[in-house]
Amino acid sequence: MDEPAIAVLPYGNGIGRRVAALPLNMLHWPVGRPARMSSGTLADLGPKDHLLVYPKTSMHMRPFGVAAQVSVMVVEPRAIHARHLRLLRWTHRRYHRIFTHDDRLLRSAPNARFLAAARTWVPEWDTLDLSKTEDVSLIASNRRDLEGHKLRHAVAEATQGVTLMGRGYAPFEHKHEGLAQFRFSVVIENMRAQGYFSEKLVDALLCETVPIYWGAPDVGKYFDTDGLIICSSKDEILTAIARADADLYDAMRPAVLRAKVQAARWADYELAAAQMLRDEH
Repeated sequence: MDEPAIAVLPYGNGIGRRVAALPLNMLHWPVGRPARMSSGTLADLGPKDHLLVYPKTSMHMRPFGVAAQVSVMVVEPRAIHARHLRLLRWTHRRYHRIFTHDDRLLRSAPNARFLAAARTWVPEWDTLDLSKTEDVSLIASNRRDLEGHKLRHAVAEATQGVTLMGRGYAPFEHKHEGLAQFRFSVVIENMRAQGYFSEKLVDALLCETVPIYWGAPDVGKYFDTDGLIICSSKDEILTAIARADADLYDAMRPAVLRAKVQAARWADYELAAAQMLRDEH
């Protein structure tokens, strides 16, 4: 008996009548691509197969356009995807599974399953030189929309002795340039919400860098917090930066290595969602 195919429609693509004509080659196959799916279109996905999609407003009302069981991944925080999270309270029965970190939707939709919004942007993390030669970095884009965006820039403006990197300051080609050689990095999520942590935290830990962390209030459910410096305000972040030195890093390093092992488990949310679907069979 053939195993069900489990594929991901890449971010930015909607589903509907025309989706069946899209080539299978454009899909992601996190747990492997079955031989029977080596060519063709999405119309070749059968009723026992699974298609994972990202939210689009139209899909809450229109036909999906495929025979496969459709599950949706809502990985953005409520501040960005509030509309989808609100609609899914009423449309959740259209989907096989809803994968989300949002605690309200997890409580209200019986087919919702927890999925962290984390994946690594440092795919080469296990081959990097992680020799620590610098103390503290802060990576920030030029965005100022959400609470976390604003806090990053406020910290950057208020502190000295921190290497500022990212599109908002000193752009880099590879993200590890802002983490690998640093003992500490200021890690500020875009917003604070239960269960919401992202590649920002995962990437720091994979680079064995202590996160000076502002984000998920329940981060201790997922990571050894002895390897993090948890902050809830700008002042606490600035105090942590002032304390960050080689001696503190050496004292925290064993816990950072434990948290690194945990971070590796949260490094690919598409894979995690696909594995949950596979485990149902």
